[in-house]
Formats: sequence, C-alpha cells, structure tokens
Amino acid sequence: SAPMRSGLERIGFKQVGERMIRGGVVDPQPREIAERALFHQHHLHQETRHENETLALKTIKEIRDDFALRGRCEVFRTNLKSMASANRLHKGVNMRGHQVWAPYEHFETLLTIRGIPPEDDLVDIVDFFSTQSDPNLFKERHALTQSEFRKLVQPLIRTGHIVEDFRGGFRAVHARTDVDPVELRREYLRSLVSDYPVITLKQLLRLSGTPFKPEELKAILNGFEEDETLVKGFLIENLHEVCWGRKELLSSAKEINPIRDFVLPPTDPIAPYFGDVLKERFGFGSAYLVFRNAEPVAAFKANTRNKTIDVTDYEGSEKGWRVVKEFAWEHQMPLKTELRIGGKKLQ
Repeated sequence: SAPMRSGLERIGFKQVGERMIRGGVVDPQPREIAERALFHQHHLHQETRHENETLALKTIKEIRDDFALRGRCEVFRTNLKSMASANRLHKGVNMRGHQVWAPYEHFETLLTIRGIPPEDDLVDIVDFFSTQSDPNLFKERHALTQSEFRKLVQPLIRTGHIVEDFRGGFRAVHARTDVDPVELRREYLRSLVSDYPVITLKQLLRLSGTPFKPEELKAILNGFEEDETLVKGFLIENLHEVCWGRKELLSSAKEINPIRDFVLPPTDPIAPYFGDVLKERFGFGSAYLVFRNAEPVAAFKANTRNKTIDVTDYEGSEKGWRVVKEFAWEHQMPLKTELRIGGKKLQ
C-alpha cells in the first residue's frame, strides 16, 4: 500500500520493480552491458583476446581443455598436452569436481581451502608419492593390478591430495602452512569475485564450488561490501535479485565495443555463471552456449572425440547455427550432425 511504501521510503528503502532495498545501490544496467564487461575482463572479447595460447595460459588459474583456452586467444598453434609439459602443469581436481591443468601451487591452495585430511588408510599412498612419482613402483611393491591401484588412488585425486604430473606420474599435495586457512578462503573468493562486474549469490555458489556454504559466501560478500571491494544492490535491468558488483567495471563497460558472435564452451571457467540461462532458456544443465549479437540464442551438446564436433542436441534459434560453424572452423575441427530444425537438416 502507498502509506506503507512511503513509510519504508522514509527509513531509507528504495523501490525497484516489486521489491525494496535498503543500504544498496539502485542503478540497473542492461544485462548486455554487464556481460560485455565480463567477456572483456576474461579475455573472450575481441579487443582483449590474447595474441596466442602461451599468453592466454598465463592469465588463467586453471584450464580444463583446449576449447576453454582457444576462445581466449587469436592464434592457437599447439595443444594443452604440449603446453602442460612446457609449463610444468599438473592435472588435478578443482573446487567444482572437474579435472583441470594448473601449476602445482594452485592445488596446494585448493587443498588448504578444503581443509580435509586424507583418510587414515590412504596416508601411506600420500607418503609414497611425496618422495616418488612412478606409479609402477608402487604397484610392484604392493603387487597391485592397474585397476586395483586406480581404486586406491581415485579417492585421493578427488579430494585433491594427489595430482598427476606432466610426465604421467603422480605427486602428493600438502596443505600450505604459511597462511591462515580462513584468510586464504576469503582471498580466494575475493580474487574470484573481482573478475565479475556483477554476480548473484547463486552464481557465486556455482563458481566457488562445494567447499563453500551459502551462509559463508553471504558473510564474505557482506565483508567485501564493507571494505568496498564490491557494491550491493539491484544492478541489472529486469533482474529483481540482489547482486554484488564492481561499479568501476560496469561504468567503463559502455565504452567497450559490442562482443563478437561466439560460442562459450561448457569447460570455460566462466560457464557456471550462465547456468540459469542454460537451464531456463534451453533446458540443459551443461552445454555449449551460442551468443549472437551479444544475446544467448542457442545451446548445443556435442561429442568431440576423433577431432570432430558431432552435435547431438541443439536448442534455440536456427540463426545461431552460423556461429557454431565459425566455432568449428576456428578450432579446425569438422562439424557434423544428424539433427534437423523445422524439418530441415542442419548444414
């Protein structure tokens, strides 16, 4: 009612659509502007893409596959496998349970944040791979088959206590003792959110992974608001949900040129940010997301074995198909599909 609304306004509430907020910023921007700033910040925008894959690798903390790296650079001359050995990268499980390539120190940080010790009956394996890296030696010593060894080592890989090195050996990871884990959790999240012009609690929950609970994230976001890392408020038009964001990234976004048409692969580090769009608009949990004129117009599932992009499911506008063809061409992989849209076979 009007009297109630004016009473709330007197004590500092502001109205946005159907909702009211106190102590936050009410400055909704078009979603496209916020996403433009996001792509610009993450080197996916044509003006900030790196010259080559070597430079792209330096600015990304962890990488899942060639697709995730390719979108961030103009020229892609090699593959992730060769780069892993040149850059001494290790393969382990990240906070979202995915296998990623990253420097060894990154996995030490992740283990410290998780704060879970290895199971008592698996400590021997961690001890062994603290000094050795050859799995065959361990198998011989304990008379294990490959599958028995895998069964033993898999839980430790999942919890981040063991990673694979670039030579195919294994290496134990130990939690860092030079930092306060509480402070490390906070700074890990600070560096995560500082790359997002606008983020909701739900998106941060997706991006940060299982070790973080909603109430912990909410408290940390409120802390970032107090120390002015972020502002809180209604920052996106037609999104009646409280967001946290970096005002300076949003205000500079209007100067950035519109983003090229492109495909965001499900393995890209920022893919979880678009989880709601994928689910609500296209009905996928995880898929390739097609942007045309800065709008998500389609999504598709694909098998990428045998150096081919075989599209098995496609939802959305037929106009997005041209962008998919360009994506396949950029990756130098043949595109094939048996799918039809509106009775027509996709060509």
